[in-house]
Amino acid sequence: MKPSSLPAAILFGGFLLGGPAASADTISSTDSFLPGVHVNGASGVYRTDVTIFNPDPLMAEVVDIFYGEADRDGTARPVYRLPGGLGPLASVTLSDIVLSTFGLGSSYGLLEIKSSSGTPVQVTSNTYNVAGAVPGTYGQFSPGQPFRNAVGFDNSIAGDLYVTGIPNDGNHRTNAVVMNPTGIPLEAGVRLWDASGVPYKVVLVSVPPWSLHQLNDIFNGDFASASPPPGGPWRLSVFVNAPNGARALCYATVTDLRTGDPYLLTGQLARP
Repeated sequence: MKPSSLPAAILFGGFLLGGPAASADTISSTDSFLPGVHVNGASGVYRTDVTIFNPDPLMAEVVDIFYGEADRDGTARPVYRLPGGLGPLASVTLSDIVLSTFGLGSSYGLLEIKSSSGTPVQVTSNTYNVAGAVPGTYGQFSPGQPFRNAVGFDNSIAGDLYVTGIPNDGNHRTNAVVMNPTGIPLEAGVRLWDASGVPYKVVLVSVPPWSLHQLNDIFNGDFASASPPPGGPWRLSVFVNAPNGARALCYATVTDLRTGDPYLLTGQLARP
């Protein structure tokens, strides 16, 4: 049967039945968090470009951008207000944001993007390597993580974020990052699990306000003493370890050592 002969109720997703529209998650938020970097590495300069999109067809947005360096108290972090705001259905890209916007030539940390008027915006980024000898870029996409997805102190399943699908072999290296999207010092636990749901080890990390902390090469670093065997998929769970009001977001970066290609795994809630 050709599409043109199908009943309209099928073509339009059953709207004629009068049922509710399907709901979907979104990265649109009035308060989003993601990493930013400008550092010189062994193979070139690593930098982050951030794109902000205002999906509202009528309202302009006042957009403020904050930056707190890794492992440093971000209480006095600088703020940049997007000149002229962001018009309806408009988007803007801030290239090499850590250097060009905040003037830091060797820095890694936590970006916060807030739309002050209360209407959500969408935030995405690309962190990539600009090699000196070869033109072009090689990098990793990262979505802004909404503050509403951050977990607080909670002993139930709702108190964990999960990072799944992590390989443990000689071809990959994994770094894990805990972000603190609050003005309160964060003590977080990072637990490693195998594919059968057996926990191996918990690492406690302290993250200053409005900052982030990175665990480098987790299978050969923080979790090496637990002797996790090769294979997978491994997963991490991240939880808040102290009931002081702090909250946590997280992600992991998995790099293929054969090509240098990285990909991002964001921490996910167990339930919507």
